[in-house]
Amino acid sequence: MPAPAFDRDLSAAWSIYRHADPEAMARAARRLIERHGRHGEAWFWAGCLHERCGRLIQADDCFRAASRATEEPVDQPCRVSLYTFRRCVDQAVAAIPERFRPAFAKLALELGDYAEPFQIEGFEEPEVLGLFIGTPIGDEGGAGELTPRIHLWRRAHEHATCDTREFAAEIRTTLFHEFGHYLGYDEDGLEAIGLG
Repeated sequence: MPAPAFDRDLSAAWSIYRHADPEAMARAARRLIERHGRHGEAWFWAGCLHERCGRLIQADDCFRAASRATEEPVDQPCRVSLYTFRRCVDQAVAAIPERFRPAFAKLALELGDYAEPFQIEGFEEPEVLGLFIGTPIGDEGGAGELTPRIHLWRRAHEHATCDTREFAAEIRTTLFHEFGHYLGYDEDGLEAIGLG
């Protein structure tokens, strides 16, 4: 099938994935495989769709098929337990330089498997690794503001990595990146202060 049809079907699957409608996800997964079964990315996203609605055996079958696809194979994602996810986050927090610890202590850290659709509204990609929500340091408005928070999502990190070491490194990168937003730095600024 031509690339525009694949892109259109993939975009539709992403939209369904983000909104987590189980019946629609199952249909979208079938449609991807029926139309684009030779393409690794089709199998990978079919796996993500099955996984999100709790069909883990089907998801793993799709991820294996993605790695063996004849067109653009995609590596199988890393799999980690909640315990390992939390341990990787704890290690990333422990790696924050001492001078930034007081600022980090003012944040709430929220861990989950998936972002809620409203949290990633406006993002182009179907998955987001992490997100800072709140007012950066120096821009605080006063009483009544919610505690600034960093969200980290396990499944998105699994999908972006192939092994536990890579997963832990990506968690650290994401945590530092989102913390940098709280501190008010852009990408270049994060590098300059040792958080990039």
